[in-house]
Amino acid sequence: MKMKAIFSSASFMALTIPLAQTALAQEAPPPPPEKAPSAATTNEIIVTANKRAQSVNDVGLTIQAASGVELAQRGITSPSELSKLVPGFTFTQSLYSTPVFTLRGIGLYDATFGAAPSVSVYTDQIPRNVPVMSDALELDIERVEVLKGPQGTLFGQSSTGGAINYIVGKPTKDFHAGFDASYERFNKAEVGGFVSGPLADNVQARLAVKGVSGGAWQRSLSRPDDENGDQRKLMARLSLNFQPTERLSVELMATGVRDRSDPLAPQYAGTVLNIYGSQAQAAASGNPYAQVDPQRYADLTTPTSAGYDASFTGRQSIVVGRLSSSDAAVAAGANALLGTPVSNKARDADWTQGLLGRSDNSYYQFAGRGDLELSDTLKLTYMGALAKQKLAYNQDLDGTSAQVVDVPLFGNVRSFNQELRLALDTDRFNGIIGASYDNLRTSQNNYFYLGDYSANADLITTTLNNYDSRMRSYGLFANGEFKITPQLTIQGGIRYTNNKQQATYCYNDPASDAGQGTAILYGSALNSVPINILPGQCFPTTGDLLTGTAVSTLTPVTSHLKEDNVSFRVGANYKFDQGTLLYATVSQGYKAGIFSAIGASKVSQYSPATQEKVIAYEGGFKMPLAGDAVQLNGAVFYYDYSDKQVRGRVQDAVFGLLEKMLNVPKSYVFGLEGDLVVRPTKGLRISAGATYLKSKVSSDYSTTPDGFAIYNAAGYTGNFKGSPLPYTPKFSANADIQYDIAVSDNLNAFVGAGLTYQSRQNTTFHNASLPADDFYIDGYALLDLRAGVSSQDGRWRVTAYGRNVTNKSYVTAVSTYLDTLIRYRGKPTVYGLSLAYRY
Repeated sequence: MKMKAIFSSASFMALTIPLAQTALAQEAPPPPPEKAPSAATTNEIIVTANKRAQSVNDVGLTIQAASGVELAQRGITSPSELSKLVPGFTFTQSLYSTPVFTLRGIGLYDATFGAAPSVSVYTDQIPRNVPVMSDALELDIERVEVLKGPQGTLFGQSSTGGAINYIVGKPTKDFHAGFDASYERFNKAEVGGFVSGPLADNVQARLAVKGVSGGAWQRSLSRPDDENGDQRKLMARLSLNFQPTERLSVELMATGVRDRSDPLAPQYAGTVLNIYGSQAQAAASGNPYAQVDPQRYADLTTPTSAGYDASFTGRQSIVVGRLSSSDAAVAAGANALLGTPVSNKARDADWTQGLLGRSDNSYYQFAGRGDLELSDTLKLTYMGALAKQKLAYNQDLDGTSAQVVDVPLFGNVRSFNQELRLALDTDRFNGIIGASYDNLRTSQNNYFYLGDYSANADLITTTLNNYDSRMRSYGLFANGEFKITPQLTIQGGIRYTNNKQQATYCYNDPASDAGQGTAILYGSALNSVPINILPGQCFPTTGDLLTGTAVSTLTPVTSHLKEDNVSFRVGANYKFDQGTLLYATVSQGYKAGIFSAIGASKVSQYSPATQEKVIAYEGGFKMPLAGDAVQLNGAVFYYDYSDKQVRGRVQDAVFGLLEKMLNVPKSYVFGLEGDLVVRPTKGLRISAGATYLKSKVSSDYSTTPDGFAIYNAAGYTGNFKGSPLPYTPKFSANADIQYDIAVSDNLNAFVGAGLTYQSRQNTTFHNASLPADDFYIDGYALLDLRAGVSSQDGRWRVTAYGRNVTNKSYVTAVSTYLDTLIRYRGKPTVYGLSLAYRY
């Protein structure tokens, strides 16, 4: 798309957008954390998007920010709930419960612990390198800043979609303390607080602690008394600030989390193994759960069909045959696989008895920052952090009480980050030069318990997947802003990044660990040339199992990937005397290539997806009106997307669809955004925001570079050109209203409501000839309500609240793994009471 068209659209939006994206930046510079929530008195908020403090209305970027007060009011306790504030933001839970964040259609759906995201998360500009390192982000927060579009020049690689920066509460020079508590439906309780103040001359400290317990909202369909979803978290952060000299300040921070929460269970949504071509065929099968769908059956069984699955009829007959097995456990597993009820109720789910329960996860981070003022205009800053996320939990990936695919996972992610930068700030020029280093190591291991899986006849009932990876990233960057006139500012930034990655895979028979007892014959039921695999040996293969040409590796597979890139941003801002800011930017961002922790039957599944690139064109405005009583913002953007990384599927003649990391050669996202904030009278604030997205695969996308046909999650193969990007709703919006009124000299009352909407979206690639109807997520709207009282001086606040008060049953993710279609649902209605006190 031409830049001229973009800027013309931006001018048009300035005149016509009636509502728009959430004004998260509507609060004043956030109230000092030692004060209790109180109404904001001005529209301005200070942000650090350019790694220096600026008014949000002076920054020529699309930024949304919210104070810790507003986050608490809207019930936002983690990045997964930011859609309540940020239209265009989507949260998805992957198969292994790893979070996936998507902004404006840019995100990476992957279940690998150490997968570098497309939307990066930071705490005080210090990276949480991967989404699984998201613990304690809700602890003692001053504000959150969401930066949209590629942020590679200042925030580094792996931020092609944007960056989320949490600003935490800082130590204070005077003594302050606070206490927060809440209790809500499903017996969930949260208690937290902080103390802050001086320890000695020029030394301050702050300790924040929070505990969460309860909240089991899922219930088993086959065992009504079995519930799941309890949280058991304890988190703490200790911060120290000291000033050895007038020009040197040092900040140290230690964060720790222990998490024993239950992993959520998916909800069963059916299986293709129940599909038959005619009523007579269904009756003859002996399958009491048979469903007649002639077209789908023909797609599955006709070799010339785009939806052909060579393994389907064999796997179907195996499972149906088990229904009449004399072994009660085998028959029960088949009945659960084929006959678990499909429910649309939010609370209904199922899982293998005894599988889910307490996880054993923990996180720690030690971080430090030093700022040395070399002169009145020159500052040297060093930032460093060491962190480790330990993970050990079980996941049910079939949504039934059968052992179709039960997955105990264990491993860790370790990161070490450093950044050194020099900043020059004058009246007309602000510039930064610097260097960064990131070292990320991942160990991810999991068993697959496949006892009731349709393809385990004479094959493997238990396997172990071992995966280790390492990524080292080196960066050099520079950024500058120059005021040509008091109104006109130009800006530019550039970063060179060099990435070196290594991954080691071993998918093996864990006989010595899992009690299988003997070596297995890989493919012994399928050909006359069996492959003997001893316990612990790796068995991804080259060749073909069915023809007897398969050759096992027997040893781990190690792969390397070296890449470099140059990110940049150029732009201009013009600020009118009235306060309106017009801005336009062109930026290029990269996300590093990725290895994925895939349990493979072929070595070719291990090949990585190479780095992706986004060139973003954006124009927008920020318009304060009526003496700051109204704030209107808008933006139009176009993303030219190259080599988008996806976790796709390839067909295996024995096991059906298997996963593989892939690149989509060319795609794009076009979008419009806007937000409106109105304060018509004292105490009343109304905000609304919206994002419209049009995304499309614009190149041919049908085969992998090594010649394998690419399938969507529904099992169809062909050219996916023209498909929308997964997890990209066309329209998303939110609105919020808050009214505060004084009821006496010492008492305030308030009421508020929030509405969040996302339109229909699909979770996999599809077009007119390659359907994926089972993978749609219907649009939904969620309504939250709140009311309460507070003291005039802001010391205490009591709030009664309801989340999803209409009890809307909505889906957040849909996927398939081996035999079943599964989906994850959001919570039903939650109501509760909270108390905040500040001293």
